[in-house]
Amino acid sequence: MPTVNLKKIPIFLYGMVFLIVLLGIVQRVFVDTIGVETPLKDLRHISLDHETNLGAWFSSMVMLCIAGLAAIHSILERHSSKPQNWLYWMGLAVGFLYMSVDENIGIHEITISPLRTTFNLTGALYFAWVIPGAILVCTFGLVYLRFLWRLPRKFTVLFMISGSIYLGGALGFEMLSAGYAGSEGFESLGYKIFYIVEETFELIGLTTFLSALLAYLGEIHGYAVLTFQRSGQAGYMLTKN
Repeated sequence: MPTVNLKKIPIFLYGMVFLIVLLGIVQRVFVDTIGVETPLKDLRHISLDHETNLGAWFSSMVMLCIAGLAAIHSILERHSSKPQNWLYWMGLAVGFLYMSVDENIGIHEITISPLRTTFNLTGALYFAWVIPGAILVCTFGLVYLRFLWRLPRKFTVLFMISGSIYLGGALGFEMLSAGYAGSEGFESLGYKIFYIVEETFELIGLTTFLSALLAYLGEIHGYAVLTFQRSGQAGYMLTKN
């Protein structure tokens, strides 16, 4: 009967993050030193500065896994002796499902041009989606304060750290890179460093959050492995410690 130890999944995930960032750096060095006039062109598919690339796919998949795990937590806690957090978990599931879709099709990008044109935004706000993004994050944070307070302290800290890392990249370094590009140009070394750090923070933040959710499933609900077995109906079951 095949099983997957949930504690080992983060090792694979962080390994993937390291590989994706390394390939992104290789792509940048390749373009800067050799150029794009080769059969390989600009190696866009492993670049960290494009939407349709390996890093975006990985982020989308991690977000989808987070959505699935949050939904599982919602179901488990709704039928537990302390069901007060199940709606919060379901909200996380819906939110990360949307983020997974957005990562692939760039819904947030449709706000950039209208906001930039309307308010004549430059510098750090050149990528204007950060304005509604920041408002949404602040609103979400206020709504979820009670949820974080109810969690075991270890997971409150882990969730806040992972969220801070992700937002530091998605919003913080996004604004820094925009500001730097506005003064030095999109081909400057500083901008390239900023967007590499930005994507690295996002990948690490998402991976840390997914790892924390897996740990929560094991420590709070008592599930340690996924067990796959043949039966009359195909599927899987979560096996407790």
